[in-house]
Amino acid sequence: MMQYKEKITRENAMDIIRRFAKEYRKTLGKAPAEIIIVGGGSIMLNYRFRDFTQGFDVILRAASGIKDVIKRFADDNNLSRDWMNTDFVKTASYSNVLAEVSRHYCWLNNKTLEIRTVSGIYLIAMKMIAHRDYRNDISDAIGILIEEAEAGNHFSYGEIEAAYQKLYHDAPTPKTQEQFRKLCAKSVEELKNLYDSQKDTESLVGNQLISYIEDGVKINTKNVTDVAARIREKMNQNQ
Repeated sequence: MMQYKEKITRENAMDIIRRFAKEYRKTLGKAPAEIIIVGGGSIMLNYRFRDFTQGFDVILRAASGIKDVIKRFADDNNLSRDWMNTDFVKTASYSNVLAEVSRHYCWLNNKTLEIRTVSGIYLIAMKMIAHRDYRNDISDAIGILIEEAEAGNHFSYGEIEAAYQKLYHDAPTPKTQEQFRKLCAKSVEELKNLYDSQKDTESLVGNQLISYIEDGVKINTKNVTDVAARIREKMNQNQ
């Protein structure tokens, strides 16, 4: 497997974005563009608990040639081809309302390229609908709740569910509702204690999935959620 030399971290993220902006301007001139960063990339840019991201999940509002610039920039800078993942719009976490609730982050290229991010309760709502045992969805939601509370923003469950309904025009599943009601009822100290154990569990489930795949077990997007749930169930039984 090819090893990419440059990872996207909190320290180098804006340098990478600025270099990309220069490449965009060199190729497409003053064509206006808007890049809305969501998911882990947005968490890394807006919160302290995430130090790196595998890539930026993005919503693009730009000239069609921007995707060619993204790919060329990846190759020229030793980044993964999906370092700016435009396929996010094909996932269940996408909503056309995300652009509306996004916030300005910075201007580049003499205010012709705008970077926007999604944060707060809308990021939590996105984590609610993704809700993957083998990724960082729940620990990310906990981390956001902690940092927002420390900043004086104590989100109630009702506020989070309202954000979910605004994005997805539906209510969370009963299981998700129960889990997030409990999270919202916890103190910051309780959430901090839970964050570490949740991260450990997600890591164990993810590593077990990788082990299954290496052993030849057929795991794909259709069955990965069920397989992860069975792994977690076995873990709970062995505790």
